[in-house]
Formats: sequence, structure tokens, C-alpha cells
Amino acid sequence: MTAEIKPIYGIQRTRLSTAAPLFTPYSIYVFPSTYCNFKCVYCAHAFSPEVIKEKYGLERNHMSLETYREIIAQIAEFPKKIRLLSLTGQGEPLMNKNIPEMVRIAKEAGVAERIEIISNGRLLSPKMADGLIEAGLDTLRVSLQGLNSQKYQDIGGVKVNFEEFLANIRYFHRNKDATDLFIKIMDVALDPGDESRFYDLFRDCSDRMYVERMLPAYAGVEITAGMQVDYDRYGRKISQRNVCPLAFYMLGIFPEGDVEPCDTIYKPIVLGNVHSERLVDMWRGEKLREFWKLHLRGERYANAKCANCNAPNDVSHPEDLLDADAEALMQRLADFELASST
Repeated sequence: MTAEIKPIYGIQRTRLSTAAPLFTPYSIYVFPSTYCNFKCVYCAHAFSPEVIKEKYGLERNHMSLETYREIIAQIAEFPKKIRLLSLTGQGEPLMNKNIPEMVRIAKEAGVAERIEIISNGRLLSPKMADGLIEAGLDTLRVSLQGLNSQKYQDIGGVKVNFEEFLANIRYFHRNKDATDLFIKIMDVALDPGDESRFYDLFRDCSDRMYVERMLPAYAGVEITAGMQVDYDRYGRKISQRNVCPLAFYMLGIFPEGDVEPCDTIYKPIVLGNVHSERLVDMWRGEKLREFWKLHLRGERYANAKCANCNAPNDVSHPEDLLDADAEALMQRLADFELASST
């Protein structure tokens, strides 16, 4: 079987401008770990832990099973099942030794239509692969940093035996049951002429493949400093987006339980913590509504964290865009506030 060349899973998207405000978020990103075993040149983890904390306010931590179980219990309180639970975030999720158990807990709770992990794949040993497959993982997205060991050193800042890495990918694909395997790579991690080799290497050991474009995702990273782009990571031409759609359909949860209205490193606003508040209340609460209104008024850059973030131009899809409908959506918020208070 030959893999498809497509950018992401879940490309059949609802037009957000007609659906928002939502009573249940579409996606919740749970961060199993904010540690990473790579130091990719285009990522915040290229810096030391001290610099990461200073620049981005990111504390490195692993999520405990206690916190995770609380999160899953709270997700179950939403009126509908969420579409996506992504065990991803600002780190490498496979560094959390409990990651197969996390998948199993969520699958048994039935809180999401799909559970995914985005990983660099370095820790995808046969044992880890078996654990994830047996737990019922729906999608594994592996981000490559090159097609040889030297490129991994140059881009990822780590030593990787690429032949062993490739063997582990093939093991996962050979033994997976219902799990979809998506292999992707940034254009910067390819040498000239390597794109066809990428597709040749993985067409028979993945379900989907894609080459993404590097964008300035992290302010202060040298390789993307001053980079001006008119395309998103999927290569589509875009115009500047002022309303960030992410906050209108997702939540992000850090290892210690802090909740933000997106999945970025910047934590533009803390809606609460799962150990003291409920996700349902945060989603329906005044803090998030005021954050929505900030964006809909065209004042996104008044939030210093949002001003540094390129996510609206990076990962937002055409169906997500809200700029042209900001005024109408602002009017609909009044009805949402009334319904949320009853």
C-alpha cells in the first residue's frame, strides 16, 4: 500500500465562523511533557532550559497520572465528545514513561473521537510501539529532522542512528492495527533533491506523508529571525491574519495543570488550573470570553504573548479564519454568554 501525500489528518473541517462560539471545544491538547530530547534549530528547545524559562516562561516538567486522570474526567463533562485529544505540546510526549497508559485511559473513557501523538520518534522503540498500539492510539505523527544521521545532528542537535530510526518506523507500521502513521518533515531538514527520496523512503511504511515549510514559530530563534513569509506551513499562500482562530476551538493544558486557550508555548492567558477549577467552567467563563473579544476587536497585539506568536499564519486552515466574520461573531457572543449562564 502506498501512503497518501497530504498535510494533516482531519482535513474535512467545519467552517469555524458559522459554528463558533462552541459549547464543546473541538480539540484539547494535553502536554505530557515539556522536556525535549532534541534541540531543533527552528524550535525554542534549541536554547538551554534557563533561556527557555527566561524567553518563554516555560517550566520543564512531566505530567503526572494524577493530573492526567483529572483532566480526562473533566473533559467527560462537556456536552459532546471532543473531536481530537492530542497528547502533544511543548515537548516530546514519549519522554513521559506513562504515555501508553495515558492513551489507554483516554480510550477507555471515550472522551474523544480521535487520540493522537506528535513525536520526533527517537524513543519509538519496539516496546514503546507495542504499548501505543495496544493502548489504541488512533494517530501517530512523526516529525523527521533529516534523512541521515548527519542531518539529525545539524538540525536536531542530537546523534541519531538513522538506519535504526527507520527500522523502528517500519516496525510500528508493520505491527500497527488501526493506528494511522503520518510521517512529516520540515523543508529545512532536507538537502537539495531530497524531497523525492523522502517520499520513496516512507511511501510503503506510512499512511500519509508531507513536507512542511519552516516558519518563524518561536520569537528569538536565530534561523527564523526577520523571516518574512506569505505562506503557511503547508505551503499555501496567505494574507495576514489578525484574529487567532485557535482560541475559539481548542484548549491547551500544561503538565502542572494550567490551561491556556491554544497550544502555544507563550501561555497568552491562564484560564485556570484543573486542580482548582473545571474545564467546562473555564471554557464558558469570562476570562476566555474577554480573550475572544480582544481578538474580535482587532486588538490581538495588545496581548504581548499573542504579539510574539505566529500561529494564526502558521497552522490555521482556510476553514478556521474569522477575520471577515469578527463583527457577526461578536454579536453572537451575547447569546452564548446568556446560554452559558443558565
